[in-house]
Amino acid sequence: MDWPLSSLTLGTVAYTVDELVSILSTPASGNGLTALAHQLIAAKLSIAAGADASAVEATIAAADALLAGLIVPPAGDGFLDAAVTGTYTATLAAFNEGAIGPGACAPPDPGPD
Repeated sequence: MDWPLSSLTLGTVAYTVDELVSILSTPASGNGLTALAHQLIAAKLSIAAGADASAVEATIAAADALLAGLIVPPAGDGFLDAAVTGTYTATLAAFNEGAIGPGACAPPDPGPD
């Protein structure tokens, strides 16, 4: 599947698609930074693909400000307590799951086997 972007900025750090895939493959394991990054990546990709961002614009801006200068594992060793990121993570998860905002997107066709 093609990504709608060739890179994505989380906080103030730009990540390549390969780095983003690695981040998404890394369990949060109590690191609020990683958990937030998972949801932030999904939300930003949905928006890049055309989803209406109005329900989460402020949350994305606040999350990016919180992540400023931190490098998300496994690309780096950044860490945030889940208590600090929990509200942002939950709001973005609600957006990504279609509970708020434009609703859930249908999964893309994976193409021929």
